[in-house]
Amino acid sequence: MTTTGTPIRWPLRAWLFVEVCFGVAAVLAIGVSPENSATNFAWPIRPAVMASVLGAFYITTAPLFLLPLFARRWERIRVMILPAALFCVIQLVATFLHWEKFTVGSTPFVVWFASYVLPPPILVAAYVWHQRMAKGRPDPSEEPFPGWLRTLCLACGGVLTAIGAACFAWPAMLIPRFPWTLTPLTTRSLCAWLVLFGTLLLCMARENDRTRCRLASLMTIFALPALVMQMLRFPSEVNVSSPALWIGLGLFAVVFFCGLCMARGSWRADLR
Repeated sequence: MTTTGTPIRWPLRAWLFVEVCFGVAAVLAIGVSPENSATNFAWPIRPAVMASVLGAFYITTAPLFLLPLFARRWERIRVMILPAALFCVIQLVATFLHWEKFTVGSTPFVVWFASYVLPPPILVAAYVWHQRMAKGRPDPSEEPFPGWLRTLCLACGGVLTAIGAACFAWPAMLIPRFPWTLTPLTTRSLCAWLVLFGTLLLCMARENDRTRCRLASLMTIFALPALVMQMLRFPSEVNVSSPALWIGLGLFAVVFFCGLCMARGSWRADLR
């Protein structure tokens, strides 16, 4: 089955390399030095733990774009394309809603703006193009999910997407309940990540096959440890008695478990 499917065309592969560069820039800006977001990032983020957590999410995107550079078949990476495009649209909307909070004109802002205004049309166009080429070709399907795993992806993905969408529209729902101080902008940026993980799980459930989801599963596996690691850098800024903290960690524990279940199998075959 590794010889079936649709080859990934070079324009999409080239764009995925650009996405890797955007991700590296974000990790260096707030993943490594979250306390310096005022000078290193598109807008100053306070408290530092908020910048650190956003940095954790950028760390998780590394396998999402890096591994597809080495994959050969469109069906192996298709699951991640539309969630990534939607995520960029949401971050772009947040940017326009809070334009005055950004350091417009700075190099970090230019990188931020380019990293969200360019991907949606490029990724959607690549999706449509590759899907048209895939029409009529054998669609590799070797390892369907067990029923319980698909149900778990649907349930967790639906909850994350619903929370992210609701709190993006009404940040006041989350701000007073969160384990550290949020602003409407940081709330909406955080919600974009919740929607990304939620829609990725929903797309994985739709694909319903380990072979077609395995490469993207690393992002779901990395999320929980990255979040915990980044929060532990600023323990004094985290209210550990907040129920929202444990609900969030619980949801990402489910995401982690789903990722582990999807990661089983032959990784070498997925890169052929």
